[in-house]
Amino acid sequence: MIRFLISVYACLLALVLILTPTAAWARQVSGEVRGRVLDGADRAPVSGARVEIEGTAIVLRSGSDGGFHVRNLEPRVYRLRVTALGFAPVAREFTVQNARVSEQEIVLTRMATTLATQRVEAARDTAAFNAVSISRTTIEGSGARDVADVLQTVPGVVVTRSGGPGQPSRVSIRGSSSNQVLVLVDGVPVNSAVSGNADLSLLPIENIERVTVLTGAQSARYGPRAMAGVIEIVTRRPRYERSLLVRGGGLGEWGGAASIGVTTPGARLTRGFSLSADHREVQGDFRFEQPAVRGGGIARRDNAQAAITQFVAGGLLEGAQHQLTLRASHGLTRRGMAGSIVQPSLTGRQAFTRSAGGATTNHALGRWSLASTFDVAREAGRFTDHAPPFGQAYADSVTASTFAFTGSATTQWHGVTTAAGTEVRHLEVQSSSLAANAPVGQTLAGGWVNARTERSVSVGAMEWRLNSDAALRADHSSLLAGASWSPRVSARAAHRAFALGVSYGAGFSPPTLADQFFHEGVQVRANPSLRPERTRHDMEVRAGVRDVSRLGALWHAEATAYRADIDGMILWMPDFRFIWSPNNYDVQRRGWDARAGVRIPTWHVEMAGALEQTNVTYAGGVLTGQIAYRPRLTANVQMAAIHGASRAELVTRHVGVRRVVAGSGLNALPAYRMTDLRMSSAVSRAGWTFAPTLSIENLFSRQAAMLVDYPFPTRMWSLSLRIRPQSATLP
Repeated sequence: MIRFLISVYACLLALVLILTPTAAWARQVSGEVRGRVLDGADRAPVSGARVEIEGTAIVLRSGSDGGFHVRNLEPRVYRLRVTALGFAPVAREFTVQNARVSEQEIVLTRMATTLATQRVEAARDTAAFNAVSISRTTIEGSGARDVADVLQTVPGVVVTRSGGPGQPSRVSIRGSSSNQVLVLVDGVPVNSAVSGNADLSLLPIENIERVTVLTGAQSARYGPRAMAGVIEIVTRRPRYERSLLVRGGGLGEWGGAASIGVTTPGARLTRGFSLSADHREVQGDFRFEQPAVRGGGIARRDNAQAAITQFVAGGLLEGAQHQLTLRASHGLTRRGMAGSIVQPSLTGRQAFTRSAGGATTNHALGRWSLASTFDVAREAGRFTDHAPPFGQAYADSVTASTFAFTGSATTQWHGVTTAAGTEVRHLEVQSSSLAANAPVGQTLAGGWVNARTERSVSVGAMEWRLNSDAALRADHSSLLAGASWSPRVSARAAHRAFALGVSYGAGFSPPTLADQFFHEGVQVRANPSLRPERTRHDMEVRAGVRDVSRLGALWHAEATAYRADIDGMILWMPDFRFIWSPNNYDVQRRGWDARAGVRIPTWHVEMAGALEQTNVTYAGGVLTGQIAYRPRLTANVQMAAIHGASRAELVTRHVGVRRVVAGSGLNALPAYRMTDLRMSSAVSRAGWTFAPTLSIENLFSRQAAMLVDYPFPTRMWSLSLRIRPQSATLP
């Protein structure tokens, strides 16, 4: 298999090399940008200014001399945006040429009297050594339809889709349950109020600026459900932008998206507005090979069509010391519920709507930075099947309303950044799938404190940069007695390219309403007396090197070992009468992961790989073996060939054997590998940029199932075209 993958990657690279003139490749050498941020009034340096290269993940702060420096940039045109407290924002384009340094002098115009102190920004987590961030540029070039596609190759993350495109998608981090992963959009949880799960297929990517994955227990800062990690999604802030996307593909897929944004800087106030719309449809029916345990042969998965529509709007008012951000969204999903291989349904349907709105304020008052967020959301779903394969016809409905407020204050004193905040969230739920004794409301309240330090220490001839972080949070649920405490401490030491980090934390997750109060049926019984799930000892050690230049290439590597046992994990199990009911079970989660990559600028080739082993096993009692459907071994290998704005990439994902009882092959699901091919480019004509992307998923048409009852389709393809003005800069 390894030789086969190497030959495939070599063929791809050779194809790109053949299609591209050799001289053009020889001319492409990485360049740099170096500059200073100056005050236009007296030419004094502006320290702490936010310097962003738009469309990339590069965000940094100017130094005490106002300087900034970015290396290893591909030769092309970039867009630079610089903002600082008390100054009007500046945006401009600059060109990186082969093996040259682009010098930039950014002169800022004062909007009001400059404060005597520097603005302090609240950070939700520590120096994020355990974070993987995916930029807008990567998202656009991936050909992804939704957030589930974006996360496929993130180390430690396993995405489970109940069928093909448009079907419900769940995420697991390091062998966790999906309701132990908190998913946030601009700081607002999108996990279901009933099940605790977040359906990633409902999150379009057109309006997303960045996706960050934080592994490990994060309840000390993010609260309930952040037991195994957090997926933080940041949408695009209002800016001058126009773009159009059209898409088509296999399985009857078609769709489109459009975005428009306007930003108007002023002497005292900057105003901005943005609006985006996204619509996707897929027929979804496909043939698949049934596993032997289900009788074998070829079957057809029908009733898998889906139509998803999303609208997102945002507004911005930004002054010298204050900022107000407004957001609103509305989504409508209609899809068939095809059921499982065992119980396929031709008549099951789902209709789901979600409307949300909110506002965030930021104020700079001397040494203090104050922030507040208020959000409301209403979800309504209806699930019907007039001729189900098992049981009686049903028409279930669920309506959930959420009201949330978060406030925080941050200050800096003698090199220590201290923050404190509070969060209150109230849920009102009505559902025909819940029992009559189910509560109609739930209030979650939490408070947290956080302290961070950063300093330099000289040890002999070596200078180390030390970061430390300590946080403590208390949470209370109106459905539980007492408070739950979640601490987290972490430390990081860095010397040049090498960094070492350690962390210790705890997580907390209350039982879901679906687990406690699910409407009892034939062979199904809920459990109102469930205890909360807790991760008491989440420990992690991480070491890595980044941007090491050797042999004409840039190398990076990272390795992590972790332990994250869970007390009282909620699992549905049958009793001796085969009545399925949830209960609390202690579970051990231990493992390691390693990833490495290399970038060879002169060859314009990038290669990366990741390998992870996670053991998720029952901790005692009559239950033994690995938890069902948690793969022990996962891996991915990526290789890309780049020429200017063109990129060709192969990605192979490996999922190991699942549902294994130690020493036995009972109920084991075999391992599988899938390979995806992506090709993207960009061409500018008549003031417009045209960026086509071709994606072929499951290139070799492998037959596999993430769960034995939910098959994957075989080879799929999609082609998209994005159109935007060639230079959409701030006026």
